[in-house]
Amino acid sequence: MQIADIEFCDERDLEALYEIEAECFDYPWEKRVMENDLVNRDRAVYLKAVFGGKIAGFGAVAREEKVVHLLNLAVAAEFRRRAVASQLMLAFGEIASDWQCPRMRLEVRSSNRGARDFYSALGFTYKTRIHGYYASGEDALILAARLPLVFA
Repeated sequence: MQIADIEFCDERDLEALYEIEAECFDYPWEKRVMENDLVNRDRAVYLKAVFGGKIAGFGAVAREEKVVHLLNLAVAAEFRRRAVASQLMLAFGEIASDWQCPRMRLEVRSSNRGARDFYSALGFTYKTRIHGYYASGEDALILAARLPLVFA
């Protein structure tokens, strides 16, 4: 496993983050939403994984009382299968610890088997389904895990 530098994001990272977002998702977040988050920093914390000065992936979390909500996790195609997502998730676990949050939750597309398997390996379990959650009309599965995350 190659170790990434995990760093906080700021507005200077917007273009690189949005490129990854657009590459990874058929319905990417709007750029203005990401920009607002990066400039104001009152809604979400963004982290990036960096290899050789290049952003390989990023994620975003928000605190919701005693639960950390994973808002986004994306890894550029050329950096997949290098534990980038795992390293970001571990870093978000550290943030959760600082926030004294014992749980993390997320939404994942019901059809995204790879992501579901990844989150399951981290200890996430199915909680419920939200019908028509995504812009495409696809359902979201709500997954949750106790922290710290444990790799199976």
